Amino acid sequence: MFWAAVSYFITVLGTQLTNYLTSLDITPLQGALISTGVGLGVVMVGVLIDHARDPGQDAAPSSAQRAGRTSLAAALVMILLLCGGGGLAITYGAQWAAGKVTALIENVTGECKVKPGQERLAAPVSKKNGVLTVTVNSVQVNDCGTVINLTARNNGGTNLTLTRGSCQLAVPGKPTLEPDHFVGSWGNGDVASNGGERNGTIAFDGLLGADTKKVTLAFTTIFGSGFDGPRDISIDIALT
Repeated sequence: MFWAAVSYFITVLGTQLTNYLTSLDITPLQGALISTGVGLGVVMVGVLIDHARDPGQDAAPSSAQRAGRTSLAAALVMILLLCGGGGLAITYGAQWAAGKVTALIENVTGECKVKPGQERLAAPVSKKNGVLTVTVNSVQVNDCGTVINLTARNNGGTNLTLTRGSCQLAVPGKPTLEPDHFVGSWGNGDVASNGGERNGTIAFDGLLGADTKKVTLAFTTIFGSGFDGPRDISIDIALT
């Protein structure tokens, strides 16, 4: 019972250690090495425990004891070769496959468009039209699309709505980029009255090449503005 409790404790400890270490900001290869190393350590401790609790070890002749030590050493070497190399290959292969599946799902759903990319915004820029002020905080380009982070502030007495459906990104000399309506954190675009703000991201289908140094973000229709509120707004954005 004592050795069973020790084995259980070592297994639980190894599992918790693996979970903690692999939750850190590490590469897939580092995660595979950690998982394999901890698992290998648990196996080797288990072998030592089995060897230590052998009831016939102390009463055995010296030649048998030497044979036992030789067998233990050989077992540890085999564990290092088979479990270490094979475990690393299996773990890394599983992580590689999982990464490919995740990337495929992100491409299908469009989630890859809102992943961090290269910052292209030269400097934050704001545009005011009546009671509405829109500020562009970031323009990032990744492998799947262009993501703009913006803030809208409404100093009027009625709520305003800047929907993604009325948003577009004009690129000089190239086709206008349209927003993806299913990803990004801009939501429905409602901006509360009396100083209300909305911040979020809008993802656009298409990439900005290195030769593009200026784009224009526009909301062609603003809803809920009444008779005196802004009808639309556009912001010229300088890029690096």
